[in-house]
Amino acid sequence: MSIPPADSTLSAEPPCLGLPGFIEPAHEFDWDRLPATAAAQRVCRERCPRELFRTCAQRALTAGTLLDDETPLVADGVVMAGVVCRGDSITVRRLQAALDQDCAGQVRPDRCLSCHRPMTTRRRKRPGYVVHESNGRCSGCKRAEQRAA
Repeated sequence: MSIPPADSTLSAEPPCLGLPGFIEPAHEFDWDRLPATAAAQRVCRERCPRELFRTCAQRALTAGTLLDDETPLVADGVVMAGVVCRGDSITVRRLQAALDQDCAGQVRPDRCLSCHRPMTTRRRKRPGYVVHESNGRCSGCKRAEQRAA
């Protein structure tokens, strides 16, 4: 289950609260293949606000740590940040990949995150729309970002 933010700077409530599929059911061998688990992953990818998604991924990296443990342990038996957490190194890599990507686990936004103009894909160019490039930004804003770097 996704953990609500500890600080008050993130005021949005996670869309996963109270929904099934986020916690591994008892005595369920392949719970990661259940429809409820797939639905939980979709909720993370499609409905979770970006800030909460990143916070959830960061917390999942240390959620399995006990108070007396010196080394941090990853979450186990839950879906956090769209990743089925199993407490192993694969889970760590998937969570870190989610943190490395700006829009990890989420669908392409309808509007550019920089200029806020409506976006479309390269295949379906439409008048008045800008073309999506990567990380939720249009091609013009992405190129401007690259030139500034």
